[in-house]
Amino acid sequence: MGMILLKGDETPQDIIYLAYGLEEGLRKFYAAAAKLATAAEVASVLSNLAEIEVRHKQKLFDLYQSIDSAVTTLASFEDTVNSELMEGGLDPDRLLGESTPDFKTASDVLNFAMMLEAQGMDLYMRYAEKSRDPRVKEILFAMADDEKAHLKSLGDLFEKI
Repeated sequence: MGMILLKGDETPQDIIYLAYGLEEGLRKFYAAAAKLATAAEVASVLSNLAEIEVRHKQKLFDLYQSIDSAVTTLASFEDTVNSELMEGGLDPDRLLGESTPDFKTASDVLNFAMMLEAQGMDLYMRYAEKSRDPRVKEILFAMADDEKAHLKSLGDLFEKI
């Protein structure tokens, strides 16, 4: 498993950039996996998960703008985002080769997505504890809560299939 190293002195903006990049890395992973899926149901779930990540990114961008109004466009914001990793600190390209053969059913995909969301939640909570900036702690704990909500949504979807 990959790891993201934070020192504890990051600014709120640093944390939002990081989280945005992780969400984009995960979106790219789901979109690429959807194209490789052979079962229509699996491809559909992966495509839906990719779209959910787009909404997560928008929420982070909105949060960033509430902190730093100098960034006025999503394009200028994204120019400075690193999306080489995804939630859980994993490399999306490497994981694509390792995991997509296991995506035989929609429940396989959802189990995998739930694992990633749990790892994301854990990551944000651990780094919230390490941070010395109260605003960063607040943002990280809010992001952990978002991941918890994502887990619940995935669990609800899992129950439906």
